[in-house]
Amino acid sequence: MREPQKRDEFIRKRMERQRRLRKRRLTVFFIFLIIFLAATAVTLSLTVFFPIENISSSGSKVYTGEQIISASGIKKGDNLFTVDKGEVIKRLQSKLPYVETVKFERRLPGSLKIKVTDADEYCCIQSGKKYYTVSSSGRVLSESDTASENIYEIRGANVKCKVGALLEFGDKEDSRFIESLSKSLNDNGIKINYIDITDDINLTVGADDRFTVNYGTANNIEEKTKHLAGMIAQIPEKSGGNINLSMWTPSNTSATFTENKDQK
Repeated sequence: MREPQKRDEFIRKRMERQRRLRKRRLTVFFIFLIIFLAATAVTLSLTVFFPIENISSSGSKVYTGEQIISASGIKKGDNLFTVDKGEVIKRLQSKLPYVETVKFERRLPGSLKIKVTDADEYCCIQSGKKYYTVSSSGRVLSESDTASENIYEIRGANVKCKVGALLEFGDKEDSRFIESLSKSLNDNGIKINYIDITDDINLTVGADDRFTVNYGTANNIEEKTKHLAGMIAQIPEKSGGNINLSMWTPSNTSATFTENKDQK
């Protein structure tokens, strides 16, 4: 009796293993089938489905919608979801420098809106015989034969300027100093007319349309600017002249003001 029982048990276990094996194979098959169908659906949606049928643009006061759409390189028939936003931004800022930021607004089944904001004119800088307007993000916006009257000027910097590209300083220290000084002056409510870094031990600033400020070196910028703000607050509004901070140190907080008698 034992032999038939053993044989039956063996057969039962073998059939059970075969069922588990078939079940496992079916599970693997369905998993791969689902992955294949999902990949196919994604591929079709990114190649065949959702072609762009309508393109519009908004947000810019400098450029027309037609100019932005043309410069973006996006065309009807392109896929709504595979448009490379990074490449579009590069093309727009290269061809239309005043474009600062770009956002996409997609609406199914096939509408794309390009929403842009314009760059602000932050300062101008001379390179060679030309003046270049620069945004607060450091991108060169325009080229002119004269300095702009509405923004402050950077003088004496060794720079490489190309409209549509970022401003390149020959000396990174100059860039850091100008950024630090302009932020300090703005934070203290002092209007900047110009920053002159021609002489790195005689750095000067035109301020509030009435002062020429000698900072001396780039040391103690924050403290010098706070001291400057305090001095300006004590000087009558109709007075102007030269303020000398070149000797200022944390241990020698002296500064002088020489009034320009011709100042009205």
